[in-house]
Amino acid sequence: MTKKKPRIKSPAELEQLRTAVLAERDPEQPCITLCCGTACRATGSQPVADAMAEELEKQGLSDKLNLRQTGCHGFCEKGPVVVFDPEEICYVQVTPEDVPEVIASTLKENAVVERLVYVDPATGQKITHEPDIPFYRNQERKIFGTNRR
Repeated sequence: MTKKKPRIKSPAELEQLRTAVLAERDPEQPCITLCCGTACRATGSQPVADAMAEELEKQGLSDKLNLRQTGCHGFCEKGPVVVFDPEEICYVQVTPEDVPEVIASTLKENAVVERLVYVDPATGQKITHEPDIPFYRNQERKIFGTNRR
């Protein structure tokens, strides 16, 4: 039986939890962030997360980077959205079947899986990095700002 986590009862307890979580993170360690907001969950982010954790373990990479399931990245129509930091490589509409290729190519070969990057519908241009995607380009993240890092 899974042990139930204690409920947070005050802003001070929430701040203690936040401080503890941040203290455990290595800001220099590469990170994969997977949107697990409502829309991405509806389009299959949990099976993608499970496949990623399994594939990272299988390829001996689970202790070399962080896999983080985050809140909404904002681009719901393209979910599940996966971003590899620090490079900011962004893959859209990722499925569990894509995961072995994504992990092997992006992490082991330093190559981009072209078929999973965003394609600008106006120009047909493939865009690899999240900040270059028109949806994100002119945004200043305020509320969702730190959900990836």
